Amino acid sequence: MSVTPLPEKPRVLVVDDDRLTLEIVLEILRSGGMDATGATGGAEALKILDEGSWDVVITDIVMDGLTGIDLLHRVKAGSRLLPVICMSGYKSFDSAVQMIKGGASDFLYKPIDRDRLLHVVKSAFSKYRRAIENERIIAQSQSWARELLTLRQLGESSSRDMLQVLFQKTVEAVAETLQIETVSLMIVEGDHLTMAAAMGLPKEIVGKAQVLLGSGISGFVGQTGEPVLINDISKDDRFKPSKFRRQYSTQSALCVPLMRGDKVLGVINANNKTNGEPFSRSDLDLLVTIAAQVAMAVDNTRLFKGLEEKAQALEKAHRELIRLDKDKTELILNISHELKTPLTSIIGFASLLHGLDVQGKTKDLDDYAERIEMSAGLLNHLVERMLELFRLEAGRNAMNRDFIPLQAAVSQAVAELEGTLHGRDVMENFSASTGVHIYTDRSFFTRVLGLILENAVKFSPEDTPIIISWRRHADLPPVPGYASYSGLGKTGNISGGWVEIMVSDSGEGITPAEIPAIFEKFRQLGDILTTKPTGIGLGLSIARAILEFLGGAVWADSRKGDGSTFHILLPGKME
Repeated sequence: MSVTPLPEKPRVLVVDDDRLTLEIVLEILRSGGMDATGATGGAEALKILDEGSWDVVITDIVMDGLTGIDLLHRVKAGSRLLPVICMSGYKSFDSAVQMIKGGASDFLYKPIDRDRLLHVVKSAFSKYRRAIENERIIAQSQSWARELLTLRQLGESSSRDMLQVLFQKTVEAVAETLQIETVSLMIVEGDHLTMAAAMGLPKEIVGKAQVLLGSGISGFVGQTGEPVLINDISKDDRFKPSKFRRQYSTQSALCVPLMRGDKVLGVINANNKTNGEPFSRSDLDLLVTIAAQVAMAVDNTRLFKGLEEKAQALEKAHRELIRLDKDKTELILNISHELKTPLTSIIGFASLLHGLDVQGKTKDLDDYAERIEMSAGLLNHLVERMLELFRLEAGRNAMNRDFIPLQAAVSQAVAELEGTLHGRDVMENFSASTGVHIYTDRSFFTRVLGLILENAVKFSPEDTPIIISWRRHADLPPVPGYASYSGLGKTGNISGGWVEIMVSDSGEGITPAEIPAIFEKFRQLGDILTTKPTGIGLGLSIARAILEFLGGAVWADSRKGDGSTFHILLPGKME
């Protein structure tokens, strides 16, 4: 089962032994612009999967022969990233959990809803593309890290002695890789080449043999920078017999330059294949590749500083990729934990409601219905938060920025958010703010302020006020946590200074060391006051993502037992 670069038009394999359902699903997918193929059983599906590359698999659970669960396991064994969507005509929570644990990307119930089907498939395909790209980036960064580590070690040991070790290891590697008896490496020194390392030649030659640039095969390559492959040197009029010719048992020769840019640093000579055959084009290509790596190492003293910085950047990128992978695991765990209670409530109360004799029990019926609605609302809230963050990170939101009066923007936002503040007193301290404007998108600004106020409401006592104040900066002030953020201040030609909005509460606060964690996705710091707040730790992550999207920033000041202040920084001006 192969995985190829993903096309824009996903290839979907649908597996169901119910031909009517199969045809319906295929028709929906094709009408949605997808390349869909059907299989009437698990065995047929495996054969089709082995014969081509696919982007999404949809399978029924209950089938004769190879079941959907069996097929899921077989697919995941062959390609763990390939998304598998399961469908069933029976609404069983246990079956859905079993399939998700087995690696299914999603679960559909029959009869299939067209919009739901297309949404699930497109989502699975999009995640598959990102997963493939992430794996490619991880593999590439690991390869670069290994390469840079080798070069870094060479750079730290840039003495002539360490280069000599490199040269000797090079000729040994060439001899082993190309299966040849005689290899030499020569370095340009002035107007001639000096032999630095060799195998298959007398020791007295190494370190003493010199060739003028332009003379013989080595001199020609050293002068022109062009690799040479000769099948029979005795018939090549360009080169006169060398005094070293007696060392060679065959007439085939190979010589490639050590190039850095347009400069020749040396050459590698290869002779005498152990099988007696002449050198091939593939031998030449391989030796050219090896020579390029050796030339890079020879030139390491000039590149060491830059390579060290690149190594550090790649190491950081590699750690970040590992952390992102860990985040995905934490996401699954958090979602599983947070969805367990509302889902259990929905299923449990729905079951009771279904079997309830309505006559005479209207109050209970209403109570159960209310609980179902509350649980479903919580579930929807959690999902909406995740979708909002994913959309921001993918850059799929449009914004409409303009200069907005500061006090009016804050007052309007607080008024719109009144229903979510649970009666808390919000004090707006905007004295001397007349004429101060912020450059932002009004709806996004309201969303950010709402998320930060929501956080303040959660983590401070009910009888304490929340205070909103401001200050203006002529120049960009120091912004904690944004030392390397290149997006800060990307506001076109706006140059009217900056406005900092502070939201302060009287909660218990956190330690300075814990502050960076509160802006990370899916992070909560544990019990605050006496009750752990609901949610999965996305609110402040969303606020930060929105502000970065707007070219602004957010950070926090807090001390244990002394409340917290959140700072919103946006471009502004005074009129």
